[in-house]
Amino acid sequence: MWDRVLAVGAHPDDIEFGCGGALLRHAAQGASITLVVVSDGARGGDATERAAEQTRAAEALGAKVVMLRLPDGRLGPLDELVTLLEEEIASADPDLVYTHLPEDTHQDHIQTHRAMRIAARQLANVLLFESPRSPLLSSGIGVNIGSVIKEKATLLSTHASQVRTRPELRSKSVRARAFLHGTRFGCDFAEMFVPLRFALPLGSAE
Repeated sequence: MWDRVLAVGAHPDDIEFGCGGALLRHAAQGASITLVVVSDGARGGDATERAAEQTRAAEALGAKVVMLRLPDGRLGPLDELVTLLEEEIASADPDLVYTHLPEDTHQDHIQTHRAMRIAARQLANVLLFESPRSPLLSSGIGVNIGSVIKEKATLLSTHASQVRTRPELRSKSVRARAFLHGTRFGCDFAEMFVPLRFALPLGSAE
């Protein structure tokens, strides 16, 4: 359904947590996937190690990854971040975008959302994903990830430096969150998104 998918996260592991299952489904359907990670993640661990983990996750997805490597916790002026993200949007030319919710308690997640809200203003399809710092969504667009739930947990396990200290990234927690969302959509496991803008392609059956 979607040919070119772009996912933008503030830190290494944000994308896999928020929309890893959906991206696995896109990959299986032959979509070209680009991941843009805004910060270097240095506040959460060694930046070089985290970049290597993100590279492995992208390889597992068959995705291109762009690391902007801005300072973790200090992403800089909004207009400069907007410009950087506009460049990546122009390069990826996506027909579907995933990024952070605005309802979050991490400053980098909020800043990334604000910048993407501007940078992606001309795009028709933008979905917003959860993070461990955002409220658990109770409504939105659900994506059935039952066929890829094991693969999503494996994607997150590539971020080994984070899994060691963050229980929410571990397989049991990932499955529990997806199971809860699945109960709302009549499937075993799901991811949930808030549409900033969303219009299914003409002729789509879903």
